[in-house]
Amino acid sequence: MQLIFGLTEYVSRAALQPAQALVIVFCLALQACTYSDSGFPSPQEEFDLHIAEVKNHLMTHQMSQRNKAAVYLNLPFDLQASQDVPYRGKFLLIHGLNDSPFIWLDMARALTDRGFDVRAILLPGHGSTPEAMLSMSYKRWLSAARDQARLYRDTDKPFYLGGFSLGGVIATLLAAESEKNPIDGLLLFSPAFQSNINHLLRWAGVYKKFKPWMFGGMIREDNPVKYNSIPINSGSQYYKTARALKKRWPRKPLHVPALVVASSNDSVLNVNYTIDSFNTGFTAEKKLIVYNNDENTPAQEGVEYRSSAHLDLRILNQSHQSVLVAPTNPLYGVDGLVRVCNGNEWAVFSRCLFYTGEPWLGAQHTPSPDGVPVARTTYNPDLAGVLDAFDALFVR
Repeated sequence: MQLIFGLTEYVSRAALQPAQALVIVFCLALQACTYSDSGFPSPQEEFDLHIAEVKNHLMTHQMSQRNKAAVYLNLPFDLQASQDVPYRGKFLLIHGLNDSPFIWLDMARALTDRGFDVRAILLPGHGSTPEAMLSMSYKRWLSAARDQARLYRDTDKPFYLGGFSLGGVIATLLAAESEKNPIDGLLLFSPAFQSNINHLLRWAGVYKKFKPWMFGGMIREDNPVKYNSIPINSGSQYYKTARALKKRWPRKPLHVPALVVASSNDSVLNVNYTIDSFNTGFTAEKKLIVYNNDENTPAQEGVEYRSSAHLDLRILNQSHQSVLVAPTNPLYGVDGLVRVCNGNEWAVFSRCLFYTGEPWLGAQHTPSPDGVPVARTTYNPDLAGVLDAFDALFVR
Protein backbone atom coordinates (compact mmCIF):
# COMPACT_ATOMS: atom_id res chain seq x y z
CA MET A 1 0.00 0.00 0.00
CA GLN A 2 2.84 2.39 0.74
CA LEU A 3 4.09 2.02 -2.83
CA ILE A 4 0.65 2.69 -4.33
CA PHE A 5 0.03 5.73 -2.12
CA GLY A 6 3.51 7.07 -2.71
CA LEU A 7 3.29 6.77 -6.48
CA THR A 8 -0.16 8.38 -6.65
CA GLU A 9 0.89 11.33 -4.54
CA TYR A 10 4.23 11.51 -6.32
CA VAL A 11 2.65 11.87 -9.75
CA SER A 12 -0.10 14.25 -8.59
CA ARG A 13 2.37 16.61 -6.97
CA ALA A 14 4.75 16.53 -9.97
CA ALA A 15 7.74 15.87 -7.76
CA LEU A 16 10.11 15.36 -10.67
CA GLN A 17 11.08 19.01 -11.11
CA PRO A 18 14.86 19.23 -11.73
CA ALA A 19 16.81 20.66 -8.82
CA GLN A 20 20.49 20.98 -8.12
CA ALA A 21 21.62 18.85 -5.20
CA LEU A 22 23.12 21.78 -3.28
CA VAL A 23 24.20 19.75 -0.29
CA ILE A 24 26.06 17.34 -2.53
CA VAL A 25 27.69 20.18 -4.48
CA PHE A 26 28.93 21.75 -1.25
CA CYS A 27 30.31 18.40 -0.19
CA LEU A 28 32.07 18.03 -3.53
CA ALA A 29 33.57 21.46 -3.21
CA LEU A 30 34.58 21.22 0.42
CA GLN A 31 35.15 17.45 0.65
CA ALA A 32 33.72 17.78 4.15
CA CYS A 33 30.58 15.67 4.30
CA THR A 34 30.20 14.05 7.71
CA TYR A 35 26.71 12.53 7.55
CA SER A 36 26.36 9.22 9.40
CA ASP A 37 23.57 6.69 8.91
CA SER A 38 24.22 4.81 12.14
CA GLY A 39 20.56 5.19 13.13
CA PHE A 40 19.17 3.15 10.25
CA PRO A 41 16.61 0.70 11.73
CA SER A 42 17.70 -2.89 12.28
CA PRO A 43 15.64 -5.81 10.93
CA GLN A 44 12.99 -7.15 13.27
CA GLU A 45 10.44 -9.94 13.46
CA GLU A 46 7.44 -7.73 12.64
CA PHE A 47 8.18 -6.44 9.15
CA ASP A 48 5.34 -3.91 9.26
CA LEU A 49 7.00 -2.30 12.27
CA HIS A 50 10.32 -2.34 10.45
CA ILE A 51 8.72 -0.54 7.49
CA ALA A 52 7.27 2.07 9.85
CA GLU A 53 10.66 2.60 11.49
CA VAL A 54 12.38 2.91 8.10
CA LYS A 55 9.75 5.42 6.99
CA ASN A 56 10.32 7.58 10.08
CA HIS A 57 14.07 7.38 9.55
CA LEU A 58 13.86 8.38 5.89
CA MET A 59 11.50 11.24 6.68
CA THR A 60 14.05 12.78 9.02
CA HIS A 61 17.17 11.89 7.00
CA GLN A 62 16.26 12.96 3.49
CA MET A 63 17.37 15.19 0.64
CA SER A 64 15.45 18.45 0.58
CA GLN A 65 14.32 17.94 -3.03
CA ARG A 66 12.46 14.72 -2.16
CA ASN A 67 8.94 15.11 -0.81
CA LYS A 68 6.93 12.71 1.32
CA ALA A 69 5.60 10.80 -1.70
CA ALA A 70 9.14 10.13 -2.95
CA VAL A 71 10.09 8.78 0.48
CA TYR A 72 7.28 6.23 0.23
CA LEU A 73 8.70 4.99 -3.07
CA ASN A 74 11.95 4.03 -1.34
CA LEU A 75 10.38 1.95 1.42
CA PRO A 76 10.75 -1.81 1.86
CA PHE A 77 7.59 -3.70 0.96
CA ASP A 78 5.85 -6.99 1.64
CA LEU A 79 3.45 -8.55 -0.90
CA GLN A 80 1.35 -11.67 -0.52
CA ALA A 81 1.04 -14.48 -3.05
CA SER A 82 -2.05 -14.55 -5.24
CA GLN A 83 -4.67 -16.96 -3.94
CA ASP A 84 -5.69 -17.79 -7.51
CA VAL A 85 -2.64 -20.00 -8.14
CA PRO A 86 -0.84 -22.71 -6.15
CA TYR A 87 1.36 -21.38 -3.35
CA ARG A 88 5.08 -21.75 -4.18
CA GLY A 89 7.07 -20.19 -1.35
CA LYS A 90 8.86 -16.96 -0.42
CA PHE A 91 11.18 -14.60 -2.28
CA LEU A 92 13.49 -12.16 -0.48
CA LEU A 93 14.62 -9.44 -2.90
CA ILE A 94 17.77 -7.31 -2.51
CA HIS A 95 18.37 -4.12 -4.48
CA GLY A 96 21.59 -2.71 -5.93
CA LEU A 97 24.15 -0.07 -5.02
CA ASN A 98 22.67 3.44 -4.57
CA ASP A 99 19.27 1.90 -5.36
CA SER A 100 16.03 1.08 -3.52
CA PRO A 101 13.37 -1.67 -3.41
CA PHE A 102 11.42 0.16 -6.15
CA ILE A 103 13.68 -1.48 -8.74
CA TRP A 104 11.95 -4.79 -7.89
CA LEU A 105 8.35 -3.55 -8.15
CA ASP A 106 7.52 -5.11 -11.54
CA MET A 107 9.18 -8.44 -10.82
CA ALA A 108 7.63 -8.55 -7.34
CA ARG A 109 4.14 -8.29 -8.81
CA ALA A 110 4.97 -10.97 -11.37
CA LEU A 111 6.20 -13.25 -8.57
CA THR A 112 3.03 -12.81 -6.50
CA ASP A 113 0.98 -13.63 -9.61
CA ARG A 114 2.89 -16.93 -9.70
CA GLY A 115 2.18 -17.88 -6.09
CA PHE A 116 5.16 -16.44 -4.22
CA ASP A 117 5.16 -14.23 -1.15
CA VAL A 118 7.61 -11.39 -1.76
CA ARG A 119 9.59 -9.18 0.59
CA ALA A 120 11.87 -6.43 -0.75
CA ILE A 121 14.30 -4.94 1.75
CA LEU A 122 16.11 -1.59 1.95
CA LEU A 123 19.81 -1.83 2.74
CA PRO A 124 21.36 0.60 5.27
CA GLY A 125 22.56 3.86 3.77
CA HIS A 126 20.03 3.81 0.95
CA GLY A 127 16.79 5.70 0.36
CA SER A 128 17.84 8.88 2.17
CA THR A 129 20.82 10.92 0.94
CA PRO A 130 24.05 9.96 -0.88
CA GLU A 131 25.98 11.35 2.08
CA ALA A 132 24.84 8.31 4.05
CA MET A 133 27.10 6.19 1.86
CA LEU A 134 30.23 8.06 2.93
CA SER A 135 30.41 6.12 6.20
CA MET A 136 28.76 2.87 5.07
CA SER A 137 30.33 -0.56 5.54
CA TYR A 138 29.74 -3.65 3.43
CA LYS A 139 29.51 -5.63 6.68
CA ARG A 140 26.36 -3.68 7.58
CA TRP A 141 24.79 -4.62 4.25
CA LEU A 142 25.64 -8.29 4.70
CA SER A 143 24.51 -8.34 8.31
CA ALA A 144 21.18 -6.68 7.49
CA ALA A 145 20.52 -9.04 4.57
CA ARG A 146 21.38 -12.12 6.67
CA ASP A 147 19.05 -10.99 9.44
CA GLN A 148 16.23 -10.24 7.00
CA ALA A 149 16.61 -13.69 5.41
CA ARG A 150 16.66 -15.40 8.82
CA LEU A 151 13.53 -13.56 9.98
CA TYR A 152 11.61 -14.16 6.75
CA ARG A 153 12.48 -17.78 6.14
CA ASP A 154 10.11 -20.55 7.30
CA THR A 155 11.35 -24.10 7.70
CA ASP A 156 8.26 -25.54 6.01
CA LYS A 157 8.13 -23.26 2.95
CA PRO A 158 10.40 -23.05 -0.11
CA PHE A 159 12.70 -20.04 0.16
CA TYR A 160 14.29 -18.11 -2.70
CA LEU A 161 16.62 -15.14 -3.01
CA GLY A 162 16.59 -12.44 -5.67
CA GLY A 163 19.33 -9.89 -6.23
CA PHE A 164 19.98 -6.99 -8.56
CA SER A 165 23.58 -5.80 -9.13
CA LEU A 166 25.16 -5.49 -5.65
CA GLY A 167 22.10 -7.34 -4.37
CA GLY A 168 22.98 -10.21 -6.72
CA VAL A 169 26.36 -10.50 -5.03
CA ILE A 170 24.75 -10.46 -1.57
CA ALA A 171 22.06 -12.98 -2.55
CA THR A 172 24.67 -15.39 -3.97
CA LEU A 173 26.82 -15.01 -0.86
CA LEU A 174 23.83 -15.78 1.39
CA ALA A 175 23.12 -18.85 -0.74
CA ALA A 176 26.75 -19.96 -0.34
CA GLU A 177 26.51 -19.46 3.43
CA SER A 178 23.32 -21.57 3.54
CA GLU A 179 25.06 -24.71 2.35
CA LYS A 180 23.78 -26.84 5.25
CA ASN A 181 20.25 -25.52 4.81
CA PRO A 182 20.17 -24.72 1.10
CA ILE A 183 17.80 -22.22 -0.42
CA ASP A 184 15.48 -23.30 -3.22
CA GLY A 185 16.61 -20.95 -5.97
CA LEU A 186 18.33 -17.74 -7.06
CA LEU A 187 16.99 -15.01 -9.36
CA LEU A 188 19.78 -12.62 -10.35
CA PHE A 189 19.66 -9.54 -12.57
CA SER A 190 22.94 -7.91 -13.61
CA PRO A 191 24.76 -9.56 -10.69
CA ALA A 192 27.90 -7.51 -10.03
CA PHE A 193 30.24 -10.46 -9.48
CA GLN A 194 33.07 -8.38 -10.95
CA SER A 195 33.22 -4.77 -12.14
CA ASN A 196 34.80 -3.48 -15.35
CA ILE A 197 36.88 -1.15 -13.16
CA ASN A 198 37.96 -3.72 -10.59
CA HIS A 199 41.58 -2.65 -10.97
CA LEU A 200 40.60 0.84 -9.76
CA LEU A 201 38.13 -0.23 -7.09
CA ARG A 202 40.89 -2.23 -5.41
CA TRP A 203 42.39 1.11 -4.32
CA ALA A 204 39.14 2.94 -3.60
CA GLY A 205 39.54 2.51 0.15
CA VAL A 206 42.71 4.61 -0.02
CA TYR A 207 41.52 7.06 -2.66
CA LYS A 208 38.33 7.99 -0.75
CA LYS A 209 40.46 9.62 1.96
CA PHE A 210 41.62 12.24 -0.55
CA LYS A 211 38.55 12.61 -2.76
CA PRO A 212 35.25 11.40 -1.25
CA TRP A 213 33.11 11.72 -4.40
CA MET A 214 33.46 9.97 -7.73
CA PHE A 215 31.81 12.62 -9.91
CA GLY A 216 31.85 16.44 -10.03
CA GLY A 217 29.31 19.19 -9.45
CA MET A 218 27.18 18.38 -12.52
CA ILE A 219 25.28 15.76 -10.56
CA ARG A 220 21.56 16.36 -10.13
CA GLU A 221 19.58 14.40 -7.55
CA ASP A 222 16.40 14.29 -9.64
CA ASN A 223 15.75 10.53 -9.43
CA PRO A 224 13.20 9.79 -6.66
CA VAL A 225 14.25 6.15 -6.15
CA LYS A 226 17.99 6.10 -6.72
CA TYR A 227 21.07 8.16 -5.90
CA ASN A 228 22.82 9.84 -8.82
CA SER A 229 25.81 10.95 -6.75
CA ILE A 230 28.32 8.20 -6.07
CA PRO A 231 30.85 8.40 -3.23
CA ILE A 232 34.17 6.62 -3.67
CA ASN A 233 33.27 4.67 -0.53
CA SER A 234 30.31 3.10 -2.33
CA GLY A 235 32.70 1.56 -4.84
CA SER A 236 35.06 0.50 -2.09
CA GLN A 237 32.35 -1.28 -0.11
CA TYR A 238 30.95 -2.93 -3.24
CA TYR A 239 34.45 -4.24 -4.03
CA LYS A 240 34.74 -5.72 -0.54
CA THR A 241 31.33 -7.39 -0.91
CA ALA A 242 32.35 -9.00 -4.22
CA ARG A 243 35.66 -10.07 -2.69
CA ALA A 244 33.82 -11.72 0.22
CA LEU A 245 31.78 -13.73 -2.30
CA LYS A 246 34.85 -14.66 -4.33
CA LYS A 247 36.44 -16.25 -1.26
CA ARG A 248 33.56 -18.75 -1.11
CA TRP A 249 32.31 -19.04 -4.69
CA PRO A 250 32.47 -20.17 -7.47
CA ARG A 251 35.45 -22.33 -6.47
CA LYS A 252 32.93 -24.27 -4.39
CA PRO A 253 29.88 -24.43 -6.72
CA LEU A 254 26.30 -23.98 -5.56
CA HIS A 255 23.81 -26.76 -6.23
CA VAL A 256 20.95 -24.27 -6.40
CA PRO A 257 18.59 -23.64 -9.34
CA ALA A 258 19.45 -20.23 -10.82
CA LEU A 259 18.15 -17.82 -13.42
CA VAL A 260 20.61 -15.05 -14.31
CA VAL A 261 19.91 -12.12 -16.65
CA ALA A 262 22.52 -9.65 -17.93
CA SER A 263 23.38 -7.35 -20.83
CA SER A 264 26.62 -7.55 -22.79
CA ASN A 265 26.50 -3.74 -23.14
CA ASP A 266 26.49 -3.28 -19.36
CA SER A 267 28.98 -0.54 -18.54
CA VAL A 268 29.22 -1.65 -14.91
CA LEU A 269 29.87 -5.39 -15.11
CA ASN A 270 32.51 -7.65 -16.53
CA VAL A 271 29.95 -9.75 -18.39
CA ASN A 272 32.49 -12.37 -19.46
CA TYR A 273 33.24 -12.95 -15.78
CA THR A 274 29.48 -13.29 -15.16
CA ILE A 275 29.27 -15.95 -17.88
CA ASP A 276 32.30 -17.83 -16.55
CA SER A 277 30.93 -17.69 -12.99
CA PHE A 278 27.59 -18.99 -14.22
CA ASN A 279 29.24 -21.89 -16.04
CA THR A 280 31.43 -22.96 -13.13
CA GLY A 281 29.49 -21.75 -10.10
CA PHE A 282 26.09 -23.42 -10.48
CA THR A 283 25.57 -27.17 -10.81
CA ALA A 284 21.76 -27.50 -10.57
CA GLU A 285 19.18 -26.47 -13.17
CA LYS A 286 20.16 -23.09 -14.52
CA LYS A 287 19.65 -20.53 -17.27
CA LEU A 288 21.60 -17.42 -18.25
CA ILE A 289 19.98 -14.85 -20.54
CA VAL A 290 22.41 -12.38 -22.10
CA TYR A 291 21.17 -9.46 -24.20
CA ASN A 292 23.55 -9.05 -27.09
CA ASN A 293 23.53 -7.52 -30.59
CA ASP A 294 26.48 -9.59 -31.85
CA GLU A 295 25.09 -12.29 -34.13
CA ASN A 296 28.46 -14.07 -34.18
CA THR A 297 28.58 -14.82 -30.46
CA PRO A 298 29.29 -18.56 -30.08
CA ALA A 299 26.57 -20.64 -28.45
CA GLN A 300 27.13 -22.03 -24.96
CA GLU A 301 25.18 -24.65 -23.06
CA GLY A 302 22.70 -23.06 -20.67
CA VAL A 303 23.33 -19.56 -22.08
CA GLU A 304 20.71 -17.93 -24.28
CA TYR A 305 21.59 -14.79 -26.24
CA ARG A 306 18.70 -12.49 -27.04
CA SER A 307 18.56 -9.34 -29.12
CA SER A 308 19.42 -6.26 -27.09
CA ALA A 309 18.11 -3.71 -29.60
CA HIS A 310 14.51 -2.68 -30.25
CA LEU A 311 14.91 0.06 -32.82
CA ASP A 312 11.15 0.56 -33.16
CA LEU A 313 11.29 1.75 -29.54
CA ARG A 314 14.55 3.68 -30.16
CA ILE A 315 16.39 1.19 -27.93
CA LEU A 316 19.96 0.55 -29.09
CA ASN A 317 20.77 -1.96 -26.35
CA GLN A 318 19.94 -3.01 -22.81
CA SER A 319 21.64 -1.39 -19.81
CA HIS A 320 22.64 -2.53 -16.34
CA GLN A 321 19.31 -1.50 -14.84
CA SER A 322 16.85 -2.11 -17.62
CA VAL A 323 16.83 -5.91 -17.65
CA LEU A 324 14.30 -6.30 -14.79
CA VAL A 325 12.00 -3.32 -15.42
CA ALA A 326 8.68 -3.63 -17.25
CA PRO A 327 7.67 -1.36 -20.15
CA THR A 328 4.65 -0.33 -18.04
CA ASN A 329 6.75 0.90 -15.10
CA PRO A 330 5.44 4.37 -14.14
CA LEU A 331 8.89 5.87 -13.60
CA TYR A 332 11.16 3.90 -15.93
CA GLY A 333 8.84 2.43 -18.58
CA VAL A 334 7.80 3.55 -22.08
CA ASP A 335 5.89 6.51 -20.69
CA GLY A 336 7.99 6.79 -17.54
CA LEU A 337 8.55 10.10 -15.77
CA VAL A 338 12.29 9.69 -15.21
CA ARG A 339 14.93 10.24 -17.90
CA VAL A 340 18.33 8.90 -16.88
CA CYS A 341 21.02 10.67 -18.89
CA ASN A 342 24.27 9.06 -19.96
CA GLY A 343 27.60 10.78 -19.66
CA ASN A 344 29.72 11.84 -16.71
CA GLU A 345 30.82 14.96 -18.58
CA TRP A 346 28.52 17.97 -18.34
CA ALA A 347 28.46 18.57 -22.10
CA VAL A 348 27.23 15.03 -22.82
CA PHE A 349 24.94 14.86 -19.79
CA SER A 350 23.27 18.25 -20.36
CA ARG A 351 22.57 17.59 -24.06
CA CYS A 352 20.52 14.57 -23.02
CA LEU A 353 18.94 16.27 -20.03
CA PHE A 354 17.62 19.28 -21.93
CA TYR A 355 16.87 17.56 -25.23
CA THR A 356 13.19 18.18 -26.08
CA GLY A 357 12.87 15.49 -28.73
CA GLU A 358 12.85 11.71 -28.35
CA PRO A 359 16.36 10.48 -27.50
CA TRP A 360 17.90 7.15 -28.32
CA LEU A 361 18.10 4.71 -25.41
CA GLY A 362 21.17 2.67 -24.57
CA ALA A 363 23.63 1.63 -21.91
CA GLN A 364 26.22 4.06 -20.57
CA HIS A 365 28.78 5.04 -23.26
CA THR A 366 26.57 3.86 -26.14
CA PRO A 367 27.32 6.11 -29.16
CA SER A 368 24.52 7.84 -31.02
CA PRO A 369 23.94 6.60 -34.59
CA ASP A 370 22.93 10.07 -35.82
CA GLY A 371 23.96 12.69 -33.27
CA VAL A 372 20.71 12.59 -31.29
CA PRO A 373 21.49 12.26 -27.53
CA VAL A 374 21.42 8.81 -25.95
CA ALA A 375 19.62 8.45 -22.62
CA ARG A 376 19.84 5.33 -20.47
CA THR A 377 17.66 2.36 -21.34
CA THR A 378 15.49 1.94 -18.25
CA TYR A 379 13.11 -0.89 -19.21
CA ASN A 380 13.15 -4.26 -20.92
CA PRO A 381 10.66 -4.87 -23.78
CA ASP A 382 11.50 -8.58 -23.43
CA LEU A 383 10.56 -8.91 -19.77
CA ALA A 384 7.77 -11.35 -20.71
CA GLY A 385 10.49 -13.57 -22.23
CA VAL A 386 12.42 -13.44 -18.96
CA LEU A 387 9.29 -14.51 -17.10
CA ASP A 388 8.83 -17.43 -19.52
CA ALA A 389 12.35 -18.59 -18.60
CA PHE A 390 11.50 -18.12 -14.92
CA ASP A 391 8.37 -20.23 -15.28
CA ALA A 392 10.29 -23.03 -16.99
CA LEU A 393 12.76 -23.14 -14.10
CA PHE A 394 10.74 -22.34 -10.98
CA VAL A 395 7.03 -22.82 -11.70
CA ARG A 396 6.05 -26.47 -11.84
